[in-house]
Amino acid sequence: MELKLQEGRKCIDTLTFGFEANLDSVLISAVDKILKRNRIETLSLKTVKVSGNIEKSSSAYTIARTFREAIKASK
Repeated sequence: MELKLQEGRKCIDTLTFGFEANLDSVLISAVDKILKRNRIETLSLKTVKVSGNIEKSSSAYTIARTFREAIKASK
């Protein structure tokens, strides 16, 4: 899985990670790591997008979508 931190169309940073289980914990840790590395506060994010080749019926898609909605709701 890959996280991309973008400003407009410009890619600022990427973080690639694998997971076997507990995607929710791995995803939270990975997002925290990439934001800290770039000294960015979660609340300063303007948009959060989820993209990739994941089936919409999969639990990975549901976890990623729920995570995105949680970040949007925290603003």
